[in-house]
Amino acid sequence: MTSKTPFTLLLLFSALFYAGAQETSVNPGINKKYLDPDLNVDVWMKRFEVESREVCAAQPAILSACGIKPGMHIADIGAGTGLYTQPFINATGDSGWVYAVDISARFLEHINRRAQSNDTRNVSTVLCPEDHVGLPRESLDLAFICDTYHHFEYPKETMRSILQALKPGGTLIVIDFERIEGVTRKWVLNHMRAGKEVFKQEIIESGLTFVEEVHVKGLKENYCLRFTKSN
Repeated sequence: MTSKTPFTLLLLFSALFYAGAQETSVNPGINKKYLDPDLNVDVWMKRFEVESREVCAAQPAILSACGIKPGMHIADIGAGTGLYTQPFINATGDSGWVYAVDISARFLEHINRRAQSNDTRNVSTVLCPEDHVGLPRESLDLAFICDTYHHFEYPKETMRSILQALKPGGTLIVIDFERIEGVTRKWVLNHMRAGKEVFKQEIIESGLTFVEEVHVKGLKENYCLRFTKSN
């Protein structure tokens, strides 16, 4: 993974890393639409990459909160259409590397095409199973999960794989929707299996240390949490 070959599509399956997960899905079927081989990327781009979406409009502030430096190795977990993948590529520079991780082959094909059109060489797309991010041990300075944690069907196994992939002292940034009865809009309440405190505790139980809630300008429906892996 250290050679800078043009964006290789990595078909990495959990069987390469460990025996099958024992965890039961916490939300069966939530990702079914993303696994559709006929998924229309253009439709999802119109949903994901629009200014009316908070994490799109607040992108500069979110990138600043990530504290990216040239040469870092970053995983965009649940990369989707690549809203954050290209900015990460730009921020890490030629000496860095970005892994665009997703369960959808169609999304990753789109990211590859975009990278090729930009003559980008410091990115790999990683097609992962639903219970493992499929990344090498201690390969990451930063793992980034934006509006995706609530889509983890197997959060314990997935977080275990993220913990393994982070270098000692590495950072995890998690952005997701607030879920507050009487405040949060109905669609989010129905879509989210739990709120911030539950997700925060799950991540702590995976072995990461909570650092802070980052107050990012422009985020109202979403929160941003920072965690670290102990040295």
